[in-house]
Amino acid sequence: MSRKKSKISADIFDAVSAPTRIQTLRLLATRGPLTYSEIMEMLNFEPTKDAGKFVYHLKNLINVGLVSFDKSIKKYKITDLGLMVVNFSQDLEEYALKKAGKMLVRTSRYTIEEFDRSRIAESLMEEAGLPQDLANKISSEVEERLLKLPIRYLTAPLIREFVNAILVESGLEDYRHKLTRLGMPVHDVKKTVEEASQKHFNVNFIRSKAGRRVITEYMLLNNLPREVADAHLSGQIHIHNPGFWVLTPSTIYHDLRMLFSGTLKTQHVNPYVTPVSPPKNLVDAVMLTSLLTKFFEGEISEEQKLDYFNVFLAPFVVKRTDEEVKRILKNFLVGVNPIGFENLGGVSLSVEVTVPQHLKKVVAVKPEETGKEKNCYEDYEEEARKVLSLLLDAFLELSNKKPLFNPRIILNFRPDCLTGKYDEILLKAHKLASAYGTLFIANLTRESETVSSYMANGEKVEANWSKDWEIDTLRVGNLNKVSLNLPRVAYEAKKDDEKLFEGLDKTLELAVRALEIKSMEIGERMRQGLLPNLSSQIKNESYFRLNHSFGTISILGLNEAVKSHLGYEVYEDLMPQHFAIKLLEHLTNRVESFSKKLGLRLSVSQISDVEASQKLAEYDVEKYGWSTVYVQGGKEHPYYTFITPIPDDLEISLDEKFRIEEKFHPLFNGGHFTQIQLEDEVSAEKLLKQTKRICEEYGIEFFAYSHILSYCGYCQKTFRGYLKKCPECGLADITIYGREATNYLPLVWWTHKGRKSLLKKA
Repeated sequence: MSRKKSKISADIFDAVSAPTRIQTLRLLATRGPLTYSEIMEMLNFEPTKDAGKFVYHLKNLINVGLVSFDKSIKKYKITDLGLMVVNFSQDLEEYALKKAGKMLVRTSRYTIEEFDRSRIAESLMEEAGLPQDLANKISSEVEERLLKLPIRYLTAPLIREFVNAILVESGLEDYRHKLTRLGMPVHDVKKTVEEASQKHFNVNFIRSKAGRRVITEYMLLNNLPREVADAHLSGQIHIHNPGFWVLTPSTIYHDLRMLFSGTLKTQHVNPYVTPVSPPKNLVDAVMLTSLLTKFFEGEISEEQKLDYFNVFLAPFVVKRTDEEVKRILKNFLVGVNPIGFENLGGVSLSVEVTVPQHLKKVVAVKPEETGKEKNCYEDYEEEARKVLSLLLDAFLELSNKKPLFNPRIILNFRPDCLTGKYDEILLKAHKLASAYGTLFIANLTRESETVSSYMANGEKVEANWSKDWEIDTLRVGNLNKVSLNLPRVAYEAKKDDEKLFEGLDKTLELAVRALEIKSMEIGERMRQGLLPNLSSQIKNESYFRLNHSFGTISILGLNEAVKSHLGYEVYEDLMPQHFAIKLLEHLTNRVESFSKKLGLRLSVSQISDVEASQKLAEYDVEKYGWSTVYVQGGKEHPYYTFITPIPDDLEISLDEKFRIEEKFHPLFNGGHFTQIQLEDEVSAEKLLKQTKRICEEYGIEFFAYSHILSYCGYCQKTFRGYLKKCPECGLADITIYGREATNYLPLVWWTHKGRKSLLKKA
C-alpha cells in the first residue's frame, strides 16, 4: 500500500515537472474552465507549430487526475487534486522566495505584492522612456541593493529612491527627471489630465485628485497601524474616500436655527467675510442658508443636510406673496446647485408635509418684523406647506429643460401623508419622481419615538446615542465609512460557521480601529483651527458635535458571501435570507458592543462604495481564483453587490423585491436604499398610489423611483431612456444620466464598469 501511495505521489510530481503544466494548472485555477484553443492562446502557443507539444503536456495532467474535460460545456477544468497541487506549488515558491531574501512591496496602486524587478523595468520604459536593455540593467541593480536591506516591507517611495539614485550615478539625469514625483508620478498626472478632459471636468479636479493621492499615501504610511493599513491594501476592508481621511468628516446635518438666531456668527464661520446680522426677512434667511453650504463645502468631503428645511423657513414667509417666495426659492436652488460638485457630493433638503410631532412645541426662530411674542413651529403649519409647495414649483420649473440633480429633495412621508388630506401637495412632489426620478422618499409612517433622518446618499442617523433628538441628529455627521469584505470572510471560512463568525469579528475589529483613529484626527484638526466652520463655538461647545458624530461600518457583498457559504444567493430561498439576517444581527451586536466599550458612536450601513465593489472583487479573483469566488458582472466586469442584498440585474417582481429588502432595512441603523427602476412612463398619480402602498404594506424605509435620462445639449431637452441621438434634432450631443449608486451622475463620470454595462443593456 505504501508503494502504491508513493507511486501516486511520484506520478503527480512527474506530471507537474514541466513549467508549461504548472502554468496550465494555474491558468485553469484563476480563469475557470477553458477550451483547448483558449488555453493555447493564453499560454502564447502557436496553434500549428506547438499543437503536438501542448497535447502531450495536457494528456499528462489528465492522466494523473489534475485536469478533467467537461463534456457538457466542452471545456477543460481543474480538479480538486489539481487545486491542491497549485496551492502546494505556491507555498513552495513563497518559501523559496523567503529563503532567497525576496520581500513584499506596498505599491503606488495601494496593493501588497511580491517584489518583481520586471515591473521596475516596465515602469522605466513606460514612464521615463528608457530603452529595454538599459531598463533591465537598472532594475537588476536596484534589486541587488534592495535585497541587502534588513526590513520587512519595501515601499514604492523607497524603491523610487534607489531607482533615482542609480539613474543619477549612471549619468541618466534626464531620465530621472521624468520620474520626479510631486505626490504622484508625472505619468499619472498626465493620465489625470486626460481623464479630466474626457469627463468634462475643470482643472480643480486635477488639483484635487493629486492632493487626495498624497493624503492617501500619508494615511497608509503614517496614520494607520500597520495591520489596519495592510487590511485596506489587501482588500480585507475598504476605507472610503481615503484622500480626506485625516482632514474632514464625510457629512454634516445642519441646524438652520443656529444660523437664523445669530448664534452661529459669520465671523466664526469665515474670518475673511464681513459679519452678517441675523436674517430680518426671507431673502436674508435664504441667502445665509446658501452661504452656509458654501462655507462648509471645504470642510465636508461629501454631503450636507438641511433638515426640516421648509419648517425652519416657515416663520420667514408670513405675509409674503407666493410669487415673491417662489422667486427667492428659485434663486436659492440655483445658488446651491454647484455645491459639492468637485467631490461628487451635494446638499440634501428634507421637507415635511406637516410639522413633525417632536417639533410642534419647539419655540420657532423668526424675524423681528413678525413680532416679539413667542410662537412654536406648530403655529406655522400652513406656512411650512406653502414653502414646500412653492419649492416644488421652483424645482419643477428649473428642471423643465435639464433636471436639477442638486440639491436633492427628501420627502419625509409621515402617517398624515396616508390620510388623503395632503394629496394635492404630495402629487406635486411625485411629478418630480414621475418626470425625472429626483425625489427621495423617507418612509417614516412606522417611526416610533426614535427620531431619524436620511441623506440622499442613503445615510441614516437616529436619536439612539444620547436619546435626545436634537443632540443626536443635528449638528452631527458621519466621520467616515469603512466597508467589510464579507465574501473574503466567507472564502476563508470554507463553509465553517464558527470560522465565519470569527473572521467577521476580526475584520470588524480592524474597521473599528480605523474609525477610532479617524475620530481622533478630526478632533485634532478642530483643535488646530483647520476646520473653523465646524469648530465655531455655540454656547461653549463646537457647532459640530464631534462626540455625538458617528463612524459607519458598511457591508460589501452580503449576497456573494451567503452564496459562498451556503451555496444559495439571498433571493433564492428563505434559508439564505435567515442566515444573512443572523449574520447581520451578530454584526450589529458586535458593533454595539464596540461602541459602548470605546465611547465611540458607530452605525451599520447596507450601502458600501462604488470603488470597493469593483476593487475588492478583483482582488479576490486574483487571490482565490474563479473556481472559488462569486461575483456579479462575470469575468469581464467582476463586482460585489454594494447597495442592496440582491443582484442589480435580478428579474423579479417589485413585490418580491420589496418582500426581500424589507427584511434587511430595519437591521441597518446607518443607512439603506431601495431603487425602483421605471422602464415605462408612469403618471404622478400612479406613483403616489405606489408610494402609499409601499409605506403601508412594506418595511421599505428609504427609496426613490429611477429613470435613465438622455439630455440633448443642443435642444436643451430631456428624454427618458438610453438614446444615442436626439429624437428631435437628430444630433448625437447626448448626455446620459443614471444612478451609479444612490445619486444621478452623467454616464461618462461612472467608474463602475459592471453597473455601466447593465445600464447600456437596459
